Amino acid sequence: MARISVKDEYFTTINVFSTTPEHQKRLAEIVVEGAEAMKSHPGFVSASIHLSYDGTRVVGYAQWASEDDFHGMRARADLQGHFEEVHELGTIESIACRVAYTSDED
Repeated sequence: MARISVKDEYFTTINVFSTTPEHQKRLAEIVVEGAEAMKSHPGFVSASIHLSYDGTRVVGYAQWASEDDFHGMRARADLQGHFEEVHELGTIESIACRVAYTSDED
């Protein structure tokens, strides 16, 4: 489960996948399949997938223990087909972040 906190200092990625309404559902399924495959990778913390109401975007929020863990996952040979399939259905903007503030911090 995602826990968004300044205290955790996770390496966070926000991925915005742009697509068409007729491809949004399939793109989301592929992104979820990828998240499931990544769960076993060292340093994986959580993933959350969001769908835009207009059908043109899938947004992924993923947390990793470290940037090295994230890059290790990206280099996995068994995930390259997954990344290619995502690119066939849309474009992606990937943003690496750290949490700066949440409204429910202690």
